[in-house]
Amino acid sequence: MKFFKDFYYITNFKTFLVTFLAISATYLCIENEIHADLPLALVSIAIIFPVVFAINSAYARREQGLVSLAACKGFMHGFYRITADHPKDSDPEKAAECKEKIKTLFNSLKCFLESDPEKSQSFAKDVYVNIKSLSVFSKTLLVQGLHGRSIARMSVFLTRFCVAFEEMQMIFYYRTPIGLKAYGKIFLVVFPVLYAPSFALLASNFSGLAEYFSYLIPTLYAIILVSLDNIQTQLENPFDQFGSDDIRVDVDKIDEMLIL
Repeated sequence: MKFFKDFYYITNFKTFLVTFLAISATYLCIENEIHADLPLALVSIAIIFPVVFAINSAYARREQGLVSLAACKGFMHGFYRITADHPKDSDPEKAAECKEKIKTLFNSLKCFLESDPEKSQSFAKDVYVNIKSLSVFSKTLLVQGLHGRSIARMSVFLTRFCVAFEEMQMIFYYRTPIGLKAYGKIFLVVFPVLYAPSFALLASNFSGLAEYFSYLIPTLYAIILVSLDNIQTQLENPFDQFGSDDIRVDVDKIDEMLIL
């Protein structure tokens, strides 16, 4: 079942549209005996190379997003451990308050990453508000006997969290260049149709029932090319929760991480 679910994510209306156009164009070329031997290497140069380049670029952004999220978790875990373990006068209520503030911070981070980029500014502001709340909270630990150096370390953790958050914002807002995306989408439709005479020439080698295989090659070309484009589109935003490879902020796991 997982295989079919994953396959569903790389197929859409565009897959069926391009396949229909490729088969229709091939049919017309076969019926009208329009044959041409077009170089197949042109497909690799014009489509596959740019699309694979875009996929690699999107995948690299996804990996950087994972690194930045892991850094956010690590810094907040260090922040919490100082709160729970280092004060001379240990206070479970303070530790619990810190835990709730960190969970609220990650909830706001989750809302930001899963929001529409055009409406995300308010969610980003919530993240900064929660960071400030933790910064103010750290100063209240002085009355519990927490050393000033530990407070300074907590400030460092917050600063590094901010850096990791800024990195995730760059991934969130800046993606594949629009020109490259437009180029790929246009030629994904054009090339399967353009190569119809070449598919028709190949079909001339078949006879009888084997003639039906004449439409298998354009179908495979269309599905493969569009699937590559769909993979790139899914990886474009690794936080939008559409696709099995997206990055997820699991607040419940963060809750388990922050133990007393």
